[in-house]
Amino acid sequence: MARADAAEDARGNTPAAAAEQRCGLWPSPLTPDVVAAELGGPSWASVVGAETWWCASRTTDATVKLLRWCADGVESVAQDVLRGAWKVSNGAIGYGGRPYLAVPGADHLVVFTEQSDRRLYAARIEPLPSHADAVPYPLTPPDPAGLETCYADPVLSPDRAEVWCVRETIRTDGGADRDPAEITSRDIVAVPLDGTAVEDPLAVRVVARSHHFLSCIRVSPDGGRLSWIGWSHPDMPWDSSELMVAELAQGVAGNPVCVLGGPGVSVSQAEWADASGLYAMADPDGWWNLHRVDLGADPGDAKAVCVLPMQSECSHAIWRVGATSFAVTGSGVVFRHGIGGQQLVIWDPVSGSMTALAPGWTEFEVGVSGSEDAVAVIGSSATSRPTPLRIDLPSGTAHTCPRIDGFVDSELEPWYATPDRRSTAGHDGRTVHYTYYPPTNPHHEVAHGERPPLIIDVHGGPTSTTGAARSLALSFFTSRGFAVASVDYGGSTTYGRAYRELLNGGWGVVDVEDSVSVAQALTESGLADPARIAIRGGSAGGWTALAALTHTDVFCCGAIRYPIADPFTWFAGQTHDFESRYLFTLLGGTPAEADEFYRRVSPIAGIKDLRAPFVMMHGLKDDICRIDQSDRFVDAARAQHGAEICRVYFRFPGEGHGFRHAATLAAALEAELSLFREIMVLR
Repeated sequence: MARADAAEDARGNTPAAAAEQRCGLWPSPLTPDVVAAELGGPSWASVVGAETWWCASRTTDATVKLLRWCADGVESVAQDVLRGAWKVSNGAIGYGGRPYLAVPGADHLVVFTEQSDRRLYAARIEPLPSHADAVPYPLTPPDPAGLETCYADPVLSPDRAEVWCVRETIRTDGGADRDPAEITSRDIVAVPLDGTAVEDPLAVRVVARSHHFLSCIRVSPDGGRLSWIGWSHPDMPWDSSELMVAELAQGVAGNPVCVLGGPGVSVSQAEWADASGLYAMADPDGWWNLHRVDLGADPGDAKAVCVLPMQSECSHAIWRVGATSFAVTGSGVVFRHGIGGQQLVIWDPVSGSMTALAPGWTEFEVGVSGSEDAVAVIGSSATSRPTPLRIDLPSGTAHTCPRIDGFVDSELEPWYATPDRRSTAGHDGRTVHYTYYPPTNPHHEVAHGERPPLIIDVHGGPTSTTGAARSLALSFFTSRGFAVASVDYGGSTTYGRAYRELLNGGWGVVDVEDSVSVAQALTESGLADPARIAIRGGSAGGWTALAALTHTDVFCCGAIRYPIADPFTWFAGQTHDFESRYLFTLLGGTPAEADEFYRRVSPIAGIKDLRAPFVMMHGLKDDICRIDQSDRFVDAARAQHGAEICRVYFRFPGEGHGFRHAATLAAALEAELSLFREIMVLR
């Protein structure tokens, strides 16, 4: 496939551009290669003494760097802590977990997970401004034959001689269609920091066991208790989860007790307030709000009270082990909250006052970290892409951390679309939330009388959210004259449990109806051409996009990435452990219990009604949505409607669930743009 922008420049000074300036054909400097190279981003910000640390994924070499920066220093760029081709990440529960622990001191201790071999490593590194290289050494042995282990969410043990983690163990000696729940186990384990476990695997000992899934392990300030969050099949953590507390004796947690949560209540995070109590985010009243759990002498007598009730979402759905939405600091509890958009605030438990932090930043990613006098978080806004922030307390001074390469995208400023949060009335009068990105190009405007082509963008999850931050990927399309609407359909997070549960028993209906409602709202307001509406999505968003193409006639084409296409095969034995029972809630039961509904919403079952052309992209190493889902859909579509119904089918080697390599991302963007131009502009 030829490069979509090979002949265009930023001002459109080409013969083709001079002859035709319709929406969708505007030239843009945001080429597939430029966008793909910049699609990696920051995550897991931490306060480490005077320094701020974070991870940064890079698509150019598919690494995940561990970076650090000090606001009081002279460095204008971030420093690569480890240097080399390290990938500081892990695959806990399929989507990863907190991959490092950095402990400040005369020589910082850093413990981290390496994605390629799944082992735990440690290193000592001098504080900034030192440029001395860290020399990592392994803490855990290589996996034995027939087993794959994964470590996540490391914390320091009470005696500081060990690091305690959630360990995931998968037996790999079974068949390809085995039930992952039967071969996967999780424990809280202690790993010696002296590296003795490398030669003696039995030196890694179990500290605690409870549920099938574990997250957010925390040691009390006095070292006497351990807390964690657990849940088991068939629940997802945003449905029901439990905050567990156990007394520690000789490094082992005995007789854990549930102190908050249970059936119909989700606990997403807990942090120790002091030796006798915790703060926790839970939703017994339908919103993730801040609770105080007082333990007393016996955790069995624990009492939990919501200390800050509000009809506003203050936490997150657990998609990653150890994910955080708040931090306990010396000045109070710092947390993010909002319905749709967010604020970062600090709450003083003594006075009850609540003060906004980081003004101008409106989106805050999961991964809030704090210390006595500072907090770190990844922030973004309508005018800023995700950026590590450090807020000093109690002054509230915010520092923006630089990139590792010092790159500044100010030259691209005029080409970014400014997102606008909106809502509309959907099916049966329910409210549908979405973010609108208008066509944006400094040299072109939508011509009088023209309605731009519209792309409906569907987020994955589906228990997730789209946000309203500056988006390079979506500006790739808006800078060429397409309008984009990213839909927070019923089932999305940040709007409370009632909105989140709209999708239960209705996946493939509610999400499709809400996508259609947003498209209709924009066409009725004159912001989109009703004959030129496309849909795009990946993973669960790919399911919604396929369902919309097969069960409605609203969309003229679609771009699909690593989708779920056949619900009858996407559960135990065909996906990973974490989501292997997810469909049973979303579709109202097992395939046997809800056979009629499965057939009604299944994209592959509705293949005969598919009329719109599409492009399909999938990674060959995808263990979450196996490539068989796309293979069978593409084969069935071509058999039913001819080869041209699927314009392009990319089966990318080396890619899993979500593309990580710049070449892959560029090819995918090209394929989408070529389809959208062919169907919505050039016909």
